[in-house]
Amino acid sequence: MPAWCPRALAWTAAAVLWFDPTSGVVTAILAGAGGFGLWNWRRTLVAWKNPVGLLWGLGVLWALASLGWSFHPAGSARDLVKAAPMALAALAVPVIFDRPGRVWGAVTASAVLITARLALDLVRIFRLLGWSWALVAARYLHPYLYTHPNVSSMMAGLCALVFAAWWLTGAPRRGGHLLLALGLALDLVYLGVMASRGPQLIFVLAMLAFPLILLPGWRLRLVAAVLAVALGAGLWQVLPKVNPRFRDRTMVDFNQRGRIWSHVRRLAARQPVQGYGFGKKAFVKAVYEHPEVRPPRAPFRYPHAHSYWLMLVIQGGAVGTALWGLGWLALVVRLGRCAARAERQAKNWLERLRARLLPALLATGMGFILVYGIGDYPDNVIRHAQFFLAGLALAWTLTVAGRSERVT
Repeated sequence: MPAWCPRALAWTAAAVLWFDPTSGVVTAILAGAGGFGLWNWRRTLVAWKNPVGLLWGLGVLWALASLGWSFHPAGSARDLVKAAPMALAALAVPVIFDRPGRVWGAVTASAVLITARLALDLVRIFRLLGWSWALVAARYLHPYLYTHPNVSSMMAGLCALVFAAWWLTGAPRRGGHLLLALGLALDLVYLGVMASRGPQLIFVLAMLAFPLILLPGWRLRLVAAVLAVALGAGLWQVLPKVNPRFRDRTMVDFNQRGRIWSHVRRLAARQPVQGYGFGKKAFVKAVYEHPEVRPPRAPFRYPHAHSYWLMLVIQGGAVGTALWGLGWLALVVRLGRCAARAERQAKNWLERLRARLLPALLATGMGFILVYGIGDYPDNVIRHAQFFLAGLALAWTLTVAGRSERVT
């Protein structure tokens, strides 16, 4: 096999993954990656033999056990089967991307491919609506890329973060900075055109938080924190002018999300420990067919809780929420400790900054999705990105922690 074949196959698989994340081909790719992880089970076991792996492993077992009390056992079983390829692929990520260069490559290649897909969507929008109407009606133009404007806008925000961090590495060759600027501009234009309030707000928060995570030394972080508060206050005043939807009356009830949030809390209070079973099908059945709780009044049917954290609560109760929540916390703590270890090996301030860059980007990316998950459910391609980033974060910590934590 020629030397270029593996790289070409990797790019092709990544393109299919990010261009059409719900296709059967993507399911096969994820299952194949998971099979690679299972084939190399010793390396996979070592990679996940830590508090993160323990907590999330128990979370998966709890989801499987929920078949015994699920409000819709057949629906939960079907959703578990559908989620299996992605879960197995996430297991394999630390085994596949087992060097810092591969982690960087995975992040940047994904950003390039996703931005290319977003650019094609922008071309479609402007071609069909024209320049004047695109800024007003783009978010209402069907069919949606990635199922909803919020989802595609979140991906644009993630890619913009990657391009900003990539710029700071100083790695691009001649003309590379122009391409990075183009990618960043495309992502920002997409965020603006789609006018999705949640992704825009969380993107601003992520960009303000990124320097706090990245900069070495508490003095610089203190200065960055003061500037972030000042800039945040100013941007909060400007946001309604940039996006008039922030003045829309739907802001009062978060576009009718408040109804389902209140309803989920009422349901959760009835089964606080174990929840109603894994998956969106069990959620829908519990919401609309519960014999003792009337469904919420709304002009549309809620497919999920419009909150990642409330979905954890209604699916797995207090136990499931604790396992997954503590798992995310353990991953962030591990990432921070390994970043500090890498920073101590640096010889000067610039090396310290670059040592922190990749973990800061991964932490900000995960935080971007998890904070967004307070007010909406990260579905479709965001869910892929969420666990892809988690696997890459764990992979990076293994490269820093040393050979003792890896099987080579």
